[in-house]
Amino acid sequence: MTEAHESYGQFMLLLGVVAVLGIPLRSALRKMALPALVAFIGLGVAISAADQSFGFLTQRLDDGIGLLAQIGLVALLFRVGIESDLGRLAGQMRRAAAIWLPNMILPAALAFALIWAWPGFGLVPALLTGIAASATSIGISTAPWEEASALQSDNGALMLDVAEIDDVSAVVLLGIVFAVVPNLQNGNAMIGEAIWAGAVQLAKIALFSGVCYLFSRFAEPRLSALFSRFDRQTGPFVFAAGTVFLIAALADMLGFSMAIGAIFAGLAFSRDPEERQIDDAFAYVLALFGPFFFLSIGLSVGLENIWTALTLAMALFLALFAGKLIGAGLAAWAVAGRKTGWLIGMSMVPRAEIFLIVMAHGLSLGSWALPQELYTASVLAAVATCIVAPLIVSRLLANTERPTEATT
Repeated sequence: MTEAHESYGQFMLLLGVVAVLGIPLRSALRKMALPALVAFIGLGVAISAADQSFGFLTQRLDDGIGLLAQIGLVALLFRVGIESDLGRLAGQMRRAAAIWLPNMILPAALAFALIWAWPGFGLVPALLTGIAASATSIGISTAPWEEASALQSDNGALMLDVAEIDDVSAVVLLGIVFAVVPNLQNGNAMIGEAIWAGAVQLAKIALFSGVCYLFSRFAEPRLSALFSRFDRQTGPFVFAAGTVFLIAALADMLGFSMAIGAIFAGLAFSRDPEERQIDDAFAYVLALFGPFFFLSIGLSVGLENIWTALTLAMALFLALFAGKLIGAGLAAWAVAGRKTGWLIGMSMVPRAEIFLIVMAHGLSLGSWALPQELYTASVLAAVATCIVAPLIVSRLLANTERPTEATT
């Protein structure tokens, strides 16, 4: 009992410290045009280093951080979904899709080829890295555009649409990978089983998305209105919060990632008339729990091989950078002109949530799926993309003639 109370005390101490530190850290990094995840991943690495000397991270505390990280991840991807404008996306689908395909395929191919050719790795690590590399980070991508008041322009809307399609498709790929990868542990002998598992998983995801659409179309408006009558101030938010965790749990039980459930739940609520109120309320949930997702990533970094991972990290950074800049940039250049092409290409470079989820899942499967050195290199490369790309985008936006405002 005493040991449990001590663990709870340590847990509350960590929760309080991260919550309080989060405010000045976000403020300081915002002034430097840097994303807050840089600080929280760094904090996780620092805690891991301190633990090697003092040994204060118990299994109970580590499990608690993992739980908070999952809550933060669900809140993060729910907001990605709820902030998506499906009506606008449908209107620009043709232009956005023309950019999206090379935007996904080229970085995946470059990252796969790099890890496949790198000594000591094999098919599964290369496959996981390639899938992860196909994603972008919509939150990091949009921040410079918001700062420049350019997100509502035609070019900003196109960039946002590409990023939204990118995130949704990457989450679906994530669910398929979760089913396929365990069947590849024994090599070529299991490829047939892996293909079958992927096909079954894709069918389950399609059915799951259909159920989410029906819920959004017919049940959600009525239930939200009912909860609003119960409590006008908190009812819609509490109903949305409960529902997103239920949908995330259902996705997990069906063998998907909770990330799929969270983003689909967000899409389901994006049609709600109270969407802005729900989104604003979830911002508080994200502010409190979101840092723990990135903190857990930092805690997982292998400090013992961080120096040996630097060379791989630099090579992977170049693949991640070039893949999006060329894949999305050239396609956007053809669709919307040279300046817009480079802006959108550079905006797609940052990798954060989906990229890190895939790599963390691979690490949890064991070194056969993702060696610690590759995981450490991936985290370093992802952080680098989140630092370098937004700074360049901010400079490009500042030096570019203000885009024409989108018509409403």
